Amino acid sequence: MKTGYALRFSGATSERITARIALRQVRPRELVALQVSLIKAEGLTRIGQWPEGTLAQVATELQAPPECAALLQRAILPEPAALVRDGGVIAEGFDAELDELRHIQNHADSFLVELEVRERERTGIANLRVQYNKVHGFYIEVTQGQLDKVPADYRRRQTLKNAERFITPELKAFEDKALSAQERALAREKWLYEQVLDALQAHVPALSRVARAMATLDVLCTLTERALTLGWNAPVFAKEPCIDITRGRHPVVEARLAETSGGSFIANDTRLGFRQRMQIITGPNMGGKSTYMRQVALIVLLASMGSHVPAEACRLGPIDAIHTRIGAADDLANAQSTFMLEMTEAAQILHSATPHSLVLMDEIGRGTSTFDGLALASGIATQLHDRTQAFTLFATHYFELTEFPAKHHQAVNVHVSATESGSDIVFLHEIQNGPASRSYGIQVARLAGMPVAVLHHARHALEALELRASESQAQVDLFAPPPATESIAPSALESRFAEIDPDTLSPREALDLIYSLKKLASSQ
Repeated sequence: MKTGYALRFSGATSERITARIALRQVRPRELVALQVSLIKAEGLTRIGQWPEGTLAQVATELQAPPECAALLQRAILPEPAALVRDGGVIAEGFDAELDELRHIQNHADSFLVELEVRERERTGIANLRVQYNKVHGFYIEVTQGQLDKVPADYRRRQTLKNAERFITPELKAFEDKALSAQERALAREKWLYEQVLDALQAHVPALSRVARAMATLDVLCTLTERALTLGWNAPVFAKEPCIDITRGRHPVVEARLAETSGGSFIANDTRLGFRQRMQIITGPNMGGKSTYMRQVALIVLLASMGSHVPAEACRLGPIDAIHTRIGAADDLANAQSTFMLEMTEAAQILHSATPHSLVLMDEIGRGTSTFDGLALASGIATQLHDRTQAFTLFATHYFELTEFPAKHHQAVNVHVSATESGSDIVFLHEIQNGPASRSYGIQVARLAGMPVAVLHHARHALEALELRASESQAQVDLFAPPPATESIAPSALESRFAEIDPDTLSPREALDLIYSLKKLASSQ
């Protein structure tokens, strides 16, 4: 099958256009696009034997009512105006009355020339003229010296110093048509367009079915073309929970590299299963942590939707959702700071994720102080590992978290590799076992063009901080279970809630209760 055949025209038969037809809001050019698509859809059904299964079902659903495409072809110009109110929408030959009005508009000059020739021959007035002005409309002008030759059917319209202007029944009839032709043509076009929409209403269910079939075919053809062009492979699905990827790649980054530098993408493996459900990912900025995490999510998503994947091999167990906390952004319009938004999204993940979910946590806790962020990151990692038990990729710059796998046996340390060459850093973009040795933040700042004085100051400050940390004797166990929580007496509001039995309340009592609870809450 020629994949491009479907790809070029699927958009025009979208359900959006069909919905606009049903709502009588569709524009003329959308109808032209629909007509072209219906013709192409009919052609697709005749290309040969379709394989059994999904494609055979698609071929059946592509059968559109032939009268629908025929109506559009007869009724709408190939290149209509954008709006019906502008005219120039209904095709020539579709309506005789509209054709006549358009003929009057387009051939007024030739009619006047023909009339002038005929009247000169009939009357013998050689200098007779047929003309038009906005004040008096159409008229026949005869000079004073030729008035004796004026026929009896001429009716005087205006007297001038040296001439008389007349109107005839034929010219009056033409004037009535010509002066109102444009207005009447626009009104006729609007009416005819509404008639076309009326006729299309009966085909809306069939058009919706064709739209869905074309959309399905569009997706299948696109995924097939990408898999063949980019060397993707079919995933294998397993019953047991696992995400097992061999030489996975990020398709967008890979394409961008090939386009800009011609470089090759560094493929990486991912092994998550019953024994290993969490990866603590460390390494330098710009090293590729986020790319690695996102490529895993993209591969899982592509496999779950039935596509081949950008990997040498992929074995995937049941996945019910992909949860991500990536990036730094705020929502100031809703009074949410960057950190508040980060915590809100993290909380939603902790409440929603299951053992069959894939969770991506990228630099959680960075929007607050170091100790606050580290404490929250350790708590979130513990929750995901011990209670949620989701497959988790947890990228962090908190090196203290590399101690996490020592007490949590379904977690492992991995890092993106980098090496130093003099004062420069070389990113290898390769995922290796174990924690990273350092962050290389100052080297990345140098690559970004930071002033030399700033880098010099930062190096000295870093050395001082590392020295102070090494001399400190205090060691905090981030992953020790918290002490048992002390019992706290319930508040008055909580006590009042505990006393409520909703099943025994009348509507009036429930309303009174709401007011009393609101008053109690405001007093606390």
